[in-house]
Amino acid sequence: MTGASLVLPYSVLDCKYWCTDNYDKNYCCGPPGRTYPPYTERSGKCPPVRASCTGVRSLLPKLCPHDCACDFPSKCFYDACVEHYVCKTPDFY
Repeated sequence: MTGASLVLPYSVLDCKYWCTDNYDKNYCCGPPGRTYPPYTERSGKCPPVRASCTGVRSLLPKLCPHDCACDFPSKCFYDACVEHYVCKTPDFY
């Protein structure tokens, strides 16, 4: 995929999961009608924030409201380029 990514917000009325972005602004981060496993925090630290956004991705990111919405061992981190929480491989240091 090339170009900038666009993540459309979900309807506030139908929202089940709320997340906070890098500016402490709340937004709906779980699609209506989708149920996720119960929240459990996985180990690992957030990878370093990218210095710039290229707008080029080989795969679409998997959006998530919390760690257990991601395939193990990935965790749910806020991505400033996508402007949404996405599943990423954590750093273990």
